[in-house]
Amino acid sequence: MPGALDIPLAGETVVLLPDRALWWPRMSLLAIADLHLGKGDHFRRAGIALPRGGTALDLQRLDALLDATRAARLLVLGDLLHAVVNDAPWRAAWIRWRAGRAALSVELVSGNHDRALRAQPALATTLGLHVHGPSLAFAPFVFVHDPADAAPPAGYRVGGHLHPVVRLPGVPRLPAFRFDAAGGVLPAFTAFAGGWRVDREPGTRLFACAPDVVVDVSR
Repeated sequence: MPGALDIPLAGETVVLLPDRALWWPRMSLLAIADLHLGKGDHFRRAGIALPRGGTALDLQRLDALLDATRAARLLVLGDLLHAVVNDAPWRAAWIRWRAGRAALSVELVSGNHDRALRAQPALATTLGLHVHGPSLAFAPFVFVHDPADAAPPAGYRVGGHLHPVVRLPGVPRLPAFRFDAAGGVLPAFTAFAGGWRVDREPGTRLFACAPDVVVDVSR
């Protein structure tokens, strides 16, 4: 895939994709974190003016990744939702998108914004989701939302929640993957997210998501 970068991780080969996703070819699994559906609707209802179209753009990006990888399984590492607004446009857009991907298994490791999905199983069913608890062990990885939460089962932790970004000379901040000996953090998939600045340090690998390429910025 153009611009993608294969790396070894916990004894497996995974592929980092410029559009902020991790592809595990052996398991036909595409992982993303922090989609935050409904965030724009939630802010607009609170009186904060935001541009429309964020959900449609994110779903178009997701379609492109699924077409490129032909993944059988999409795993969202928490915060698929931002807030439940039952009559908001994001919900209809997601249901239409899900109907067009009926053969795809869409799974969620619960994040702090996904309370409604845990409390309302019928909502998860309507949205075509299989909701796991706070962790999903899939050796050698343990997929989580917040890597700082209480220790999950043994394994190499892969999560989201922190929205890592890097600053490079002369360019705007870029979403980034961060990996160390204990685990890794994926960048937020949605473009509408803040960021946690991460810096180079010993024992840490950083990979910046430039518009069309993943760049190793660890050194």
